[in-house]
Amino acid sequence: MMDDDALAFERRGADAGINPMFGDWQHRFAFAPVPYRDGGAKLRAFREQIRGEVTNRFFFSGEIQLTITLFMDVQTILETSDTADVDNYAKAVLDGLRGPDGIMFDDTQVQALTISWLDSHETSFDVEVRASPDDFLLKPVEFYEMPDGLWYPHSRLSWADHGETPTSDVPFYGAVLINATMAEGRARARQMFRRDRMTRLQAYRTAQHLSTSARGFHKSRVADSGFIMHDLKTWRAHVEAVRAANPGGLEAIEEVNAGMAETMGKMAELLAGRLPRPKGG
Repeated sequence: MMDDDALAFERRGADAGINPMFGDWQHRFAFAPVPYRDGGAKLRAFREQIRGEVTNRFFFSGEIQLTITLFMDVQTILETSDTADVDNYAKAVLDGLRGPDGIMFDDTQVQALTISWLDSHETSFDVEVRASPDDFLLKPVEFYEMPDGLWYPHSRLSWADHGETPTSDVPFYGAVLINATMAEGRARARQMFRRDRMTRLQAYRTAQHLSTSARGFHKSRVADSGFIMHDLKTWRAHVEAVRAANPGGLEAIEEVNAGMAETMGKMAELLAGRLPRPKGG
């Protein structure tokens, strides 16, 4: 059974819009859904209307299950041309939910999508999201290019007992450096696996065992959404500035990072069958 203090902590964050309640988020939009086919100014206004009501201060950062329920009158649906197929509404709603003012970074996070309509006198729609309880980041989020060519989200804020807590330069860029080490380790492992005649997909899946860091996104998925983007060269220059301003501040993190890179390399060789497995394992 969950501790009462933990439940109250989760509830305080959810009520403040800082975290989803155990990974769940839902909202009723009290205006008519617009199909994607309408396009143009009408569709843009619909997206902005959605984003105007999304007041949460977090993003879902991993895969989500999304349910959309449209409330529309059955006569209009069956006897007029004023409505569209339900899948046409789904695309329009998803576009409104992504980006810096939304609840997710990109449509590729939607692992499962359910959309349906119910007869109603009042036209509106509900959105419900389910995800892993810990897969969220506080706004604002910026993207950092990593050695594997993907872009990873990072936030300067974390959710602690007393609310949103800012992260100073040293631990923040320490986390970015750890992200880079993991991404580079997986990329090198995939190259090794491909040289050892694994298929592209086999190499990808095997390399995923090497770390559990946050998922990265292809640049085309997030660059046009309005997020602030930092390429590899730019953020590495920021790291050097932080190092100069905080002598010794990053040394411990980089020492651990070097050990982690070595360990990942050995694990990759073990997974590739290049090292003997430990006896009795």
